Amino acid sequence: MIDISSEASGANLFIELLKETGATSTCYVLLWDEEIDGKELPLDVAMKKVMNCGMLILVICEPGNVGYFQAEQEVLPTPRFLLKRPL
Repeated sequence: MIDISSEASGANLFIELLKETGATSTCYVLLWDEEIDGKELPLDVAMKKVMNCGMLILVICEPGNVGYFQAEQEVLPTPRFLLKRPL
């Protein structure tokens, strides 16, 4: 788990970070929003929908080795983490 809270908050930056660590073009989203919760979406679409919503988010990229976690925003900056399974 890598703390990326201090990184700029643009979706494109986080998409690039995920791709650099092995993310594929699709992901599975867990979020309070029923429109996308529990769905497999293109990574760029998912990240642009979930960024800066201030709620708990988990994005799991196939094949499950890379992900993004955003804690509920209580203070600034929003706690954000890049998840990477050890090899």
